[in-house]
Amino acid sequence: MVLRMRKRIYILLCLLFLLSCGKDITKVTIAKTPLPKNFTATHVKVISYSGDDIACMLFAHRFSQGNIVYFEIVPAYNEEKIGAMFNEKVIPVTKRSWGFRGFFAIAPDEKPGTYTFTVTIGTKKIDIPVVVAKTAFPVSTIPMDLGKFSKKEYLKSPEVLEFVQQCTKKKQKAFATHYNDLVRGRAFHPRNVHEVNSPFWAKRIYKLIDSASGKIQTVEHIHRGIDLNGDTGDPVYAMLDGIVVLAEKLFYEGNMVIINHGNGMFSYYMHMDKLYVASGHTVVAGQLIGTVGSTGMSTGPHLHVSLVVNGVQVNPMSIVMLPVRE
Repeated sequence: MVLRMRKRIYILLCLLFLLSCGKDITKVTIAKTPLPKNFTATHVKVISYSGDDIACMLFAHRFSQGNIVYFEIVPAYNEEKIGAMFNEKVIPVTKRSWGFRGFFAIAPDEKPGTYTFTVTIGTKKIDIPVVVAKTAFPVSTIPMDLGKFSKKEYLKSPEVLEFVQQCTKKKQKAFATHYNDLVRGRAFHPRNVHEVNSPFWAKRIYKLIDSASGKIQTVEHIHRGIDLNGDTGDPVYAMLDGIVVLAEKLFYEGNMVIINHGNGMFSYYMHMDKLYVASGHTVVAGQLIGTVGSTGMSTGPHLHVSLVVNGVQVNPMSIVMLPVRE
């Protein structure tokens, strides 16, 4: 009798938990592993500091331009609040049961050299040097023809200009949302296969064609994310826990999903075929959010994924190996 009662209580608690989660995470598909089998894992670089007041560790794929840095701070005594800065810029810090944690970006255009990660505990400031190395970002010299997106008359049509303006406002609204830290653990790779089509921060050249005169101009753009190969219908996974703040079809981006991970960190996914989430949905790391496609300004099926940390673009692949913990 007691065992049956306990079993019923357990089942009831499980049902209450599922109902409290809502439709967002009761029926979800999660990636089997955080990383695809063909992803080459690299050793995470670590900067350690230990003093009378704190122990601190900074983790990065590389301490170089265009990478994200994850840090943990453990005070020697009970402390409710700790401050952190990198290069004199304030970094959001989250209190956990074991200490404090946070993320910051090394901007792609940050000059190589020695910078300071500063921890403030009470009235004391602790400076930890961080040596930032140069990253050799690729440069493409072959102009790309993007079909109708290379036609001046198409891009300047009133209908297109109005739609682009609407899309811009939607993106601005999404990136203006604010949540506290929503990340509960390590990141997942957004695909089940790691094949890079176009790397992060690559300088690319596009054709711009005036059909009336036949003249062809070229314009340079920086690739603010990474393109991963895939066939239409292949899975796309959320990289981190968060809340979807945009999920719809835009002009350049095609079917796009923006996820807010809290404390100024966003990931976004472009050119998708199908979307399995909507704005307002809560997602977990590794959750299936849609499929690979070729919508928007795209020359073929692939996934564009980007990671933004407090307004700074970083290589999204630079977070997948970091030992983020709850």
